[in-house]
Amino acid sequence: MSYVRERPRTSGRRILSSRRLLLSLAGGVVVGAVVAALGLPQLAVLVGWGSGASAVLVWVWRISWPQDHRGTKRLAEDEGSTRATDGMVLAAAVASLAAVVQALVGAARHDAVGVVTVLLCVLDAIVSWALVNTVFALKYARLYFAGGDGGIDFSQEDPPAYSDFAYLAFTVGMSYAVADDGFTSRGLRKVGLGHALLSYLFGTVVIAVAVSLLTNLGQ
Repeated sequence: MSYVRERPRTSGRRILSSRRLLLSLAGGVVVGAVVAALGLPQLAVLVGWGSGASAVLVWVWRISWPQDHRGTKRLAEDEGSTRATDGMVLAAAVASLAAVVQALVGAARHDAVGVVTVLLCVLDAIVSWALVNTVFALKYARLYFAGGDGGIDFSQEDPPAYSDFAYLAFTVGMSYAVADDGFTSRGLRKVGLGHALLSYLFGTVVIAVAVSLLTNLGQ
């Protein structure tokens, strides 16, 4: 599989940039503070994280989803090595699970606030899961265009775009395995293994939170 080597162009637009993350985080903090000021401090962290993480998702996919192969390749090369940013986002997503568990423990009352708390826990767990898969979609794109044969067999003649990497990442996130796509390098398999294990953790939490929601609604 070979592609014409394009001349690298620096667009200065890193998709998952520190600036975008900080702005989204600041927005989440503001929303959480407003919720706390309204007399619902127990919902502040859940609403704040859900708002901030959702902003990151919208920002990332608004830029990446419309890209064709050339745009995907250019942006992936502009991303360069973003291990620190990836690590921060993944750590925050995992930490959000602790907040979800803590909120569930505190939502023992079967009143309106308790039901809303559990519902927010479900939404936050899903948003965090989507954020993890998004980070890995961007990572797969960066590794694919880093050199060599890419390390991924997309089983298609058209060169891949971000939508193809999203399909791969969310397939791993939902099934903990690849479908018609396949990793052809050891490095990509290691990344895919970590992705599958992390997705399994989030999937377990989502199921547990959903069961808790059904229990609250049924009582």
